[in-house]
Amino acid sequence: VFHGGSGSDVSDIQEAIGYGVIKMNIDTDTQWSYWEGIKNFESKYHDYLQGQIGNPEGADKPNKKYYDPRESMRAAETNTVNRLDQCFADLKCTNILGLGAAEEADNVLGPRRGGLPV
Repeated sequence: VFHGGSGSDVSDIQEAIGYGVIKMNIDTDTQWSYWEGIKNFESKYHDYLQGQIGNPEGADKPNKKYYDPRESMRAAETNTVNRLDQCFADLKCTNILGLGAAEEADNVLGPRRGGLPV
């Protein structure tokens, strides 16, 4: 087990794999990536998150789609998925089962279904 894998250099991770490490703890990375998704969402839509009504598009424009907590949670989840993809690549754990690349999910909210772009 590679304890303390979060924040480790990719070359160190891959060297450890060469020595036979088959498990790496990444909890700190996933906690940070979730938080970072929320932080980036707030930064991106800051001016839309100051009140229920009124934003850079107009004083009478509603902000409900921005302060809906599902939007910031979706940004957190998307950021975490991206971080996990990077972890899997660092650990050389992608496309090793012969299943091919995963198909794009079509059962999620996104820009084409009314959600905000992340």
